[in-house]
Formats: sequence, structure tokens, C-alpha cells
Amino acid sequence: MSKCCKNAKYWPHNWLCLKGLYVLFVVLFYAALVYAVFQAYAIFTHPQLSGKEMWLAAAVYVITDVFTAIGFLTVAKILNALRKIKKAVAPCACSMAEEKPAESETEKVVERESK
Repeated sequence: MSKCCKNAKYWPHNWLCLKGLYVLFVVLFYAALVYAVFQAYAIFTHPQLSGKEMWLAAAVYVITDVFTAIGFLTVAKILNALRKIKKAVAPCACSMAEEKPAESETEKVVERESK
């Protein structure tokens, strides 16, 4: 393993890469959104909550869940943008170091002519 990858392999963003983290946060966004809908249904159909208490509970719990979902979506969009920037500007030097360099066209022509 090259020197640049030696210490960085233990960080979670290297386990999943930026695309994996993007997918994880999109899944968390949808899970939080579904939970907010479930919680709204539970609050509005609860028989002991009515009037001001019901709307206060909806404001506190449902709005908190919606803001959490928006936070997950924001992180997912930031990770997606970082992945695109990283891909365009700075490809990983670690993966390049591990790959074998491709043979040039002149070497291939010399090998064919020698046969």
C-alpha cells in the first residue's frame, strides 16, 4: 500500500467513498421523512390530544423531524457535489499508484514487429 493511503484507510469516508455516503444520507433523508409522516399521523389521530396540545405536539415533533430530514438531504447534496469536484479536479493518487501503467502504443508495435 502506498504511503498516502496508509493512515487514511481507517476513516469512514474511505470505507464507503463519497458516493456511498451520499446514498447513506439519501436513505436517512427518506427514513426521517417517513418517520415524520408516521409521527404526524400518530399525533393527529391520538384520542387524548386535542386543540392546542395537538398542534403544539405536531409543531415540536413533526417540524423537528422535517428539519432533520432536510439536514440529511443537505449533507447528501454536499457529498454529491464534493464527489463531482474530486472526480474532476483531483483523482485519487493512491489508486493510480497501485495500478500498473498501461503499455504505450510504440511498445505494442515493437512487440508485434519482433514476432
